[in-house]
Amino acid sequence: MARRPKLSNVIAEDLLRWIARERLHPGDRLPNEKTLMEHYQCAKGTVREALRTLEVQGLVKMQTGPNGGAVIQPVPIGAVTQQLRTFLHFEELSFEQVYELRHSLEVTLALSVAGHLDGAQLARLEANIEECAEAMARDDRPGVRRAELAFHDILCDSCPNPLLTFMCRFINGLLRDLVEYRSQRLEEHHAFGRSNMESHLKLVAAFRDGDSAAVGRLMADHIHEAETFMSRLDAAFRSKDMLGR
Repeated sequence: MARRPKLSNVIAEDLLRWIARERLHPGDRLPNEKTLMEHYQCAKGTVREALRTLEVQGLVKMQTGPNGGAVIQPVPIGAVTQQLRTFLHFEELSFEQVYELRHSLEVTLALSVAGHLDGAQLARLEANIEECAEAMARDDRPGVRRAELAFHDILCDSCPNPLLTFMCRFINGLLRDLVEYRSQRLEEHHAFGRSNMESHLKLVAAFRDGDSAAVGRLMADHIHEAETFMSRLDAAFRSKDMLGR
């Protein structure tokens, strides 16, 4: 026979639905313990356990004192995606599988922000390219890869579609996990870095001009080139790994 779920877990799930239904925002408070005990007809310990479950998930923060209680918190995207990324890594995810989605998602992302980036956002993109150049000059390969992906995270910050933002940031996180320490062939990484910098510079110019057609074309070419480099790095990594066995 299936085991009945713990009452505290049932309450936690119900509170999640209530938060969504009432459209509560960070800073809003949940009802106090006494109110929750009366509503769910349960003991104080059960309510506290349910609230601790939400706190572990990062959804609320428990505050003490006369005005204490459970306060809604903004959930960092990294906390949301970490378990998904871990699950997919156990599935032996490949670059090819990631790029099947990235081709369309990144072009859609770029088109969604074309013509809407202000001076501060464009300055962030240009500063990111400078950061890449400095990391390349130091032969900081992991730093270069992180900075390159951060360019795309900056575009996510301006995206009006929260689902598209989530999916693109999730894929960027997967790529960070996959790429940082694959292959020691520095010449390949330097060529990859130069290609990415050139693509990013052209994209910023197109964003400044508000040229959506150019933005879409340049991003499509950029992601295609990135996939080619990534696949070669992955092949070199796997070949070296096989030789070491």
